[in-house]
Amino acid sequence: MSILQAGETKSDDGTDPIIFKELANNMPILCWMADASGYINWYNNRWHEYCGTTPVEMEGWGWQSVHDPAKLPDVMEAWTASIASGEAFSMTFPLRSASGTYQPFLTRITPHRDENGQIIRWFGINIDVSEQEETAKRLKEQSYALERVLAERQAILDQLGEGVIITGAGGEIVYMNEKAQILHGQKQLGVSPDEYSSTFQLLTLDREPFPVEQLPLTRAVRENITTADSEWIIHRGDGSEILAKGNARPVYDEKGKKIAAVLTIRDVTQTRANERALKEALDAKDMLLYEVNHRVKNSLQLVNSLLSLQAGQGSDELRHNLEDARARIGVVARLHGQLYLSSMHDRIEAGAFLESLVCDTVEALKPNDSVTSHAECDDDVMLLLDQAIPLAIVVNELVTNALKYAFDDQAEGTVSLAVRRSDDGKIEIEVKDDGGGLPDGFDPAVSSGLGMRVSYALVQQLRGELTFSASDQGTVFTIMFEAAPMREAV
Repeated sequence: MSILQAGETKSDDGTDPIIFKELANNMPILCWMADASGYINWYNNRWHEYCGTTPVEMEGWGWQSVHDPAKLPDVMEAWTASIASGEAFSMTFPLRSASGTYQPFLTRITPHRDENGQIIRWFGINIDVSEQEETAKRLKEQSYALERVLAERQAILDQLGEGVIITGAGGEIVYMNEKAQILHGQKQLGVSPDEYSSTFQLLTLDREPFPVEQLPLTRAVRENITTADSEWIIHRGDGSEILAKGNARPVYDEKGKKIAAVLTIRDVTQTRANERALKEALDAKDMLLYEVNHRVKNSLQLVNSLLSLQAGQGSDELRHNLEDARARIGVVARLHGQLYLSSMHDRIEAGAFLESLVCDTVEALKPNDSVTSHAECDDDVMLLLDQAIPLAIVVNELVTNALKYAFDDQAEGTVSLAVRRSDDGKIEIEVKDDGGGLPDGFDPAVSSGLGMRVSYALVQQLRGELTFSASDQGTVFTIMFEAAPMREAV
């Protein structure tokens, strides 16, 4: 007989059965009592409410009917072992509810002994732990998902060609990917900003210890400053050194609170060595091109001198032809001289060069002091040497012809030059004079003169077009062609 079946009689310890009954029946957990043999003789109201059972159905060993058949053998084995040993019993197993569903319950059973230590009854409680188990399940799933994400990110970071170092908000290093470990020759976590330089042996480009407060990662941690393309030297434990280049920035959460700092670094040792080698090669090439242009100019000047000597010993026609040849060679020599003086050896700014050429030609060949030159040239017309040489010869021929023939009956005049880009991107060169125009019936395109034949041939070489217009107000020659694509400057 349980104490709840003892009427008004108080138990040996003075417990009032009515009060105990009220207490047990109002508990939110399932509870019950069994005699010393394990025969259950009382359940509280919550048990019957949950299981949808009656006291008669549950008395004795009737409780087995609300257990999961798959788990019941394990429960019976543990319960009978506890009865035999007199030890307390604890186990989680499912119990069927009145609706037929099973919920997990944490069950704890403890023996109650008399003054002689003999077990006189068992007290059992069943606590619904479905929410805890669901929470634990979700946490396990989330933990698994988080571990998977971390593993994926770890794999991604380890595959990067750059080293990655991550710190906490206070600056202590919490992560170094595999590349960062290789670059530094070590893996050190927990390093504080004050220890960055000494731990990883970081040096300035002047090979002095890198001041901690100036390190990109320190500035990201302490000053919230993002830095890019900083360079420093890493002296590794094996004595080797690399030149590192890196970026650092603070990291903030969605509320704007700084939670970390990140440094990405890469080894640029070989890159810098290649750049130095390339610079040395370019410097050597510059010197060679200077020398080539200088020698070409000198050689052409020698040829000019020889032609001048030869012209002085020949007929008038020969002298005239040799003088024309000297003028053309002089243009090429002048162009090479200009390249020798400039920082570019395979291209020239067309406007400035042609303006200087026209001005000097007019000064040298003008029939009287009242003939002048004028130029309007765009500043951004660059030509490669392959196009600049034939163009300069053609312009020189046109200016020379204007000076020879345009101003015979005039006391004064002007030879004008224009260099510009047309709307369709082509190069347009205009040579104009305000002389008396061309003789009636004269067509430069079919002229037998060597100068005009050379000019038309060279314009064809440029894949361009040479046109003219003439009136009693003067003559205009226009050259149109497409500039060759610029190669990388040398």
